[in-house]
Amino acid sequence: MKIRHRLSLQFTLITGIILTGVFILIYLLSAQYIRNSFFKLLQVRALVTAQVYLEKDELTKKKFLEIEKSYRQSIPDESSNIYDQEDKPVFLENIKYTWPNSLLNTIRKTGTYRFTFGENKYGVGMFYPDNQGDFVVIVTAKNKPGEQQLQYLALILGIILCISLLVTYGLGQWFASKALQPIQSINRQVKRIRSNNLHMRVEQGRNKDEIDELARNFNELLQHMEQAFEMQRSFVSNASHELRTPLTTIIGEIEVTLHRERNKEDYITTLSTVLDESEKLKMITDGLLQLTRVDVILTAANTELVRLDEMLWEIQEHWRYKTPPLQADVIMNDMPEDAARLTLRGNRALLMLALQNIVRNGFKFSYNQPVSLRLTYNKSGMVLSVSDKGIGIAPSEQDKIFMPLYRADNAYTFSGYGIGLAMAQRIFQLHQASITVSSVLGQGTTFNIFFPAEIKI
Repeated sequence: MKIRHRLSLQFTLITGIILTGVFILIYLLSAQYIRNSFFKLLQVRALVTAQVYLEKDELTKKKFLEIEKSYRQSIPDESSNIYDQEDKPVFLENIKYTWPNSLLNTIRKTGTYRFTFGENKYGVGMFYPDNQGDFVVIVTAKNKPGEQQLQYLALILGIILCISLLVTYGLGQWFASKALQPIQSINRQVKRIRSNNLHMRVEQGRNKDEIDELARNFNELLQHMEQAFEMQRSFVSNASHELRTPLTTIIGEIEVTLHRERNKEDYITTLSTVLDESEKLKMITDGLLQLTRVDVILTAANTELVRLDEMLWEIQEHWRYKTPPLQADVIMNDMPEDAARLTLRGNRALLMLALQNIVRNGFKFSYNQPVSLRLTYNKSGMVLSVSDKGIGIAPSEQDKIFMPLYRADNAYTFSGYGIGLAMAQRIFQLHQASITVSSVLGQGTTFNIFFPAEIKI
């Protein structure tokens, strides 16, 4: 079921529940009002009956004639009874109902007593003291006009409810269509977006509502997808180039060698070239395999508490004893009093691999000039800045250097295959850390790695 129909049905259901509750309340209040009005009418009839039979000798002729005229205007199906002090019926000969003594005593105690009996029959009993004695007057009748009014009211309320539900459903469809029209527009635009036109974007509205937020989030998703596709194309292009170069060399050397018979030295030279190129292929494939193995899930079993400052001192010692020795300057800023705050939970081997890849690149692209490792602490976490004085990276390429097998234009004169930075970024992401780069061509590059204060594993 479409959202438009579901919203209309839900809106209609809510409206129906509310109207049903209101109509039931109206019906009950009307029924109570009609019931009370009829009881008051019966009470008036009881008083008139008592005056007709008990006050004839005390009233003026004119007054009595008015009361008698009012008495003749009886209620349909009306029945009256008058009882004396000995609970015997008096004055009225045609007695329709015989009432028990308990009811008569109740009327004497309360003065006026209302009751119902049978099928929708009402009665009012009145205690009437007179100079002739104390009497009890009971008048009963069936409220046929009131029942007809309630039936008519129920019919009218039912018809109004049905018409209201139909109108509500129609209006709900119209409002839902209007409200969801931007989503339908988004759907039409999304249907036109394919892998070959990911540059297209969904038009955003000006209402700053949830639909506008949906369009904005979808555009951000498209942007990420476009970047991912671009990265994939670049990866395929770079991988093809890196793999094709040694393969072309191998095939060319073998074809030239097989073209005619060679001496032993030529075969050795060819095999040496083939071996060198095969080792390059092995290094590339090993790097790619190692890159895929980085996509692990960190758990309590494969992680430990790691002191980041101790790792930096270890990296410094590692490069100091290389041949030739290389200088890695470790700088500490704003260190906390509690050294435990420099501890983070992670996989030590992977973190060391990522940091060494960045430091190694710093030495390589600066012709083995000193590399600085600056660690800064604050309440939100730790920032490690790795800086070199190398060849730098062009601004247009700084967003691409973390792609596998991507190499900047000025890096092709150096050995390597563009795998180290991609691997380092994935390792940092596993540890919920982020890495950014800032660089100036010919002056150097700085990698900033932010480690949050708490890493949830």
